[in-house]
Amino acid sequence: MKEAVRPKNPMTRKALAALREAVAQVVEEHRREGRKLAVWRNGKAVLVSPGKPAVVREKPASYRTRSRRKKS
Repeated sequence: MKEAVRPKNPMTRKALAALREAVAQVVEEHRREGRKLAVWRNGKAVLVSPGKPAVVREKPASYRTRSRRKKS
């Protein structure tokens, strides 16, 4: 699996860290309470048991961005 690219913008890094922490908390909460997690798979929402960490992980999406145009 490819290593994730680290964003250069410090606010972006903080936002991604906050999202990762929030997801980890939700997964742990569902695991403790024995509730299933709703995740998106192959274009559909499905319920999965949070018991297995690999079940929650997804393949990273491939994004293509446009380069910024230089202002003249």
